[in-house]
Amino acid sequence: MPSDPRKRQKKLERRDAKRKAKRHEQVREKQVGLAERLTAAADRPILHSWVTADFWDQGIGWVCLSRQLTGGSVAFAIFLVDRYCLGVKNAMAEIVSQATYNSRIENRTRATYHVKDLSPADVRKIVESAVAYAEALGLHPHPDYQAARLLFGTISAAESTLELEWGKDGKPFFVNGPNDTPQRCRQILRTLESNCGRGGYHFLMVGPPFSLEEDDSEPEEEDDADSP
Repeated sequence: MPSDPRKRQKKLERRDAKRKAKRHEQVREKQVGLAERLTAAADRPILHSWVTADFWDQGIGWVCLSRQLTGGSVAFAIFLVDRYCLGVKNAMAEIVSQATYNSRIENRTRATYHVKDLSPADVRKIVESAVAYAEALGLHPHPDYQAARLLFGTISAAESTLELEWGKDGKPFFVNGPNDTPQRCRQILRTLESNCGRGGYHFLMVGPPFSLEEDDSEPEEEDDADSP
């Protein structure tokens, strides 16, 4: 007698849920270990601190801080900073070999973007000011920001004299990225509407059109933007 397809589907769903829970636990354990290693690396010499020119030209750019570790490895933290609205839209931090850092981060970024070297204090000021601006709008930084920021250590943003302007033309300006789903865009616009009021912000939707009025029945995990 053939099995009930509904029971089989429920069994598959339970199995899938267990796999997802296991993956989430593995990620959590990895992040805990990484946070400890980044904290330990936060007193090592600065290797690079820079920002891509897109930060000023297009309102969104990559910001990087790296430290040289003993044994030839490198600890780095990278933040995708949206100065028009979202603050730290993406963040990642790792400890890798010098060769891996050179090929994946340093050389690739400088070949793809115009990079401006800044002081570590300037870099920290950009990142933390971006977070403060977005949180005032009700928008929180990427979940990996809390671990990545540990690499700043005792760098003082107060030592920076960099002048920064947030928003565009005096208002938050949201532009969706390639990994922002319609649901994510609607959530952001609702938050801006709630905290800034109608007319208190601007937005531009890039890509195929979709309804901004559709109701979202379930929360959606935030997609990561592509690394540099």
